[in-house]
Amino acid sequence: MGPTSTKFRLAAAAAVVFAMAGVVLPANAQVRHTRRHVSHAKAVPGRVPGGAARHARFTDAKRRPIATASSSCEPVSLPDNPHYSSGDVSGHGQWNKGTCTSNTATVWNCLYEYYTDGSWRRKACSAKVTLKPKTQSNNRTTARRACNATNESISWRNYVDVDVNGQNDPADEPYKQANVDCVVTGPDR
Repeated sequence: MGPTSTKFRLAAAAAVVFAMAGVVLPANAQVRHTRRHVSHAKAVPGRVPGGAARHARFTDAKRRPIATASSSCEPVSLPDNPHYSSGDVSGHGQWNKGTCTSNTATVWNCLYEYYTDGSWRRKACSAKVTLKPKTQSNNRTTARRACNATNESISWRNYVDVDVNGQNDPADEPYKQANVDCVVTGPDR
């Protein structure tokens, strides 16, 4: 065993002793530990840990996984980064034709907040809108949800779904992810 693993074991042992004694370590304490599974009910909004899987579960308001399917024509989904805007977390969706020939698509986007059980919970969705391919910024969908607090940076994903009108397009998972100073503690939608 090298000096690094000994330091790690000592730091982990100290964390256990402090936890058992009810001592709370400062936020900058740099003690590494492995999180145990957190139940859905006890999970809270948080930031994605480094090295976490890119394909965490996407769930709807009833905690059901959101299904995907495959197809022939491939549009380009254009989500923007989730961002703070006038007291809300916000995200937009647009599209470009890609290999599709249709001039319109039904587009909608949803915002997902990361929870400490490893799930991405849907917090807001835009209306489903028929759009032409991206030409200007107002040709887009908008999902937004009021923040309950803005004192903590939380991981958010903006997922865009494009259903090309009159063509069979794939169910892809295009999203942009960003940390936003916005906590939403209300129900999933």
